[in-house]
Amino acid sequence: MSWRATFGLRAVRVYLVLSGLVAIGCAIQPLFAVMGPELAVALGLALPIFVAPTSARVVIAARRAESPLDGRALTQRVLVVSLAGLAIPWLAAVASGLLYGFCDATGGALFMLLGPAIGVPLAALASAAAASLTARPRIATLLATLVPLVSIVVGLWRFVETPAIFAYTHFVGYFPGTLYDPDIAIEGAYWSLRLASLALFVTLALVMDVAFDGRVLVASRMKRAPIAASTIALLSITLLFVEIYGPELGHRSTSASIAEVLGGRLDGERCTVLVPRELPRAQAERLRDDCDYRVSRAEAVLGVTQRARVTAFFFRDTSEKRRLMGASNTYIAKPWRNEVYLQLGGWPHPVLFHEIVHVVAGNVGRGPFRVSGGIEGLIPSPGIIEGVAVAVAWDEREGLTPHQWARALVEIGHAPSIAETEGLGFLLQPASRAYTASGSFVRWILETRGNEAVRRLYRTGSYEEALGMPLSDAEAEWREFLTTVPLPPHAIAMARLRFERPAIFGQICPHAIASLEADLGIALAGGDDTRALERCDRILALDEGQAGVRSVRVGVLGRAARFEEAEAELAHLVGPPSAATPVLVHTREALGDAYWRHGDRERAHLLYSENLALPQPEDQRRQIEVRIYALTQGGETSAALRELLAPDARNAVDPGTQLAAIARLDRVDPSGLGAYLTARQMFVRERFDLVLPLLDRANAQRLPTESILREAERMRAVTLFASGDLDASDRAFRAILADARTQEGDVGRLVEAEDWLARIRWTRRTP
Repeated sequence: MSWRATFGLRAVRVYLVLSGLVAIGCAIQPLFAVMGPELAVALGLALPIFVAPTSARVVIAARRAESPLDGRALTQRVLVVSLAGLAIPWLAAVASGLLYGFCDATGGALFMLLGPAIGVPLAALASAAAASLTARPRIATLLATLVPLVSIVVGLWRFVETPAIFAYTHFVGYFPGTLYDPDIAIEGAYWSLRLASLALFVTLALVMDVAFDGRVLVASRMKRAPIAASTIALLSITLLFVEIYGPELGHRSTSASIAEVLGGRLDGERCTVLVPRELPRAQAERLRDDCDYRVSRAEAVLGVTQRARVTAFFFRDTSEKRRLMGASNTYIAKPWRNEVYLQLGGWPHPVLFHEIVHVVAGNVGRGPFRVSGGIEGLIPSPGIIEGVAVAVAWDEREGLTPHQWARALVEIGHAPSIAETEGLGFLLQPASRAYTASGSFVRWILETRGNEAVRRLYRTGSYEEALGMPLSDAEAEWREFLTTVPLPPHAIAMARLRFERPAIFGQICPHAIASLEADLGIALAGGDDTRALERCDRILALDEGQAGVRSVRVGVLGRAARFEEAEAELAHLVGPPSAATPVLVHTREALGDAYWRHGDRERAHLLYSENLALPQPEDQRRQIEVRIYALTQGGETSAALRELLAPDARNAVDPGTQLAAIARLDRVDPSGLGAYLTARQMFVRERFDLVLPLLDRANAQRLPTESILREAERMRAVTLFASGDLDASDRAFRAILADARTQEGDVGRLVEAEDWLARIRWTRRTP
């Protein structure tokens, strides 16, 4: 059988055409157009399915040829055909790289080499071996086709039956589980998998070489090659051990293996929390109680009963979370397992409620996954799923509720229609826009139609069925409602910054940029201005619209005393066109800090004052007010606050040095600011037993600004709750609630106070 005859086979031509269609489909989608993890996954999923029946037809044709091929020659044919199909999208990716830029050429090529460059030929060889088990053509084709499909089914089974959302498989390679995380990396588990893949490849090649008799595999032929047979047996045992010790190698994980790594477990009334074994007991108990409260709260808002215990996994950091279950910066829930997966993030945990809502809403979800969607939830409706979670776990972000963010989104012209957030459209939208619009819309349904309408929405997966009216009419009512939502002055500027980024599917080099940003952070922490500037320039070369990186560049130039260049870069950001106000605020603050460090207090004061005149969240305003206070006071007060707020990057900056600077401030400044800042350090470390005396002293000395006084009162109210004084905490939060109602647009503080008051009521009812 000649090579011409092999490539003349109809099945081979179909395979090459399908590979070309995959190449075109990837090329028109920027995220998949260039070499990287997304393209590697796409090819690793599609091409093995296409090449499997093709390999079977090559085997069948070889049997029928006048000059039958031996096992080695047949293996060569199958591998060359598989690589020919892979070459088409690979060359298309190179062409796209010439058009879009290669991003991280080395990293992208490595993902391709470890992924489809190994997986596709291996799938072809495994399928050829399966087809060689029988001389019957149809059964041979069926067996070959099942090879990659069974691999995918095993991966899906592990997704369902374990906490992991990632998958390491011989044919696909590494499937990270989520595309929302830009920091996808090749780690040791991938290398060990590919060593196992090499063992599998050698095993299959030896089997084909020794046992193939020109028609089928014959086991008795192994006796003629004892060395090859021994090698096959040894490699098979190795592969068996790799499978058995998959959790230890990082190829997969189970609830038990994750629990063993974390090491800590606490059982509450409704929740079991798995935490790092070294986490202080008091913090672990607060997480347990927080989980119990959130389950109860979600039940009350939705009007459902969570029948099973919820298990919450709290990982030490994003890298551990990615290694053990597959998502780093993305929080995950699996309603059908009654499990949520988060990294530690303070108390109350900022995302725990949102993820628990997914689990509780699953009680009215559909199908095996207990979610909203078509065909019994097998086709999820992410807009409804996430919209319900946002609507029930109603909170504030940077002082704004989702209703306020949604109105700002409409005002700046970036609000998607609700129809655009349904189905795959949700993933094609920038995540921040899709979550905000869907969450606000579902909350509006909850507020105007009640929780029965929300339950019906989740159960049916249809807005029209839940509302009894066309979606377009309901959306028009919702948008009309948004015009009545009060907005604070800084909302529009914040929205322009938050919602400017495109969806990840529209980004060219998200992983390369994420890697450069991580390296930029290291350079900034180490005071390496040269490397920091080089990293800024490389990021801007990939995406010149990264205004935040230009802002960092200004700060680095100022830190290096290159003030003329820094001022020019600031002028570029001021425009026209102007960068978003929060970016300008951050830029002026960073440059002001640099002038302050270098002794130019007048220029620093001017930059801070320009910031203070702009609308912005209260947290940011407090930072500016403290800086201006320092410059106004001068002397030792200014020196202590400069060490705290604008330290020399060449020196160590850690909690110890910060506390030393605060202690120095406390000795020389009579305003109580030192006591307040010490209380804040203890507050974020959850040493609530030390906070109240410090706040009492700070208030007695009269804190310098109203915004600091308001934050001190919030800290006091939370500390009173954490200390068990529910009555005093109740009074404190009611005072905050009353004050928030007098401030137009201050809905975020009102929502936070209402949530704490609900928590207090629940705690009083709960043993």
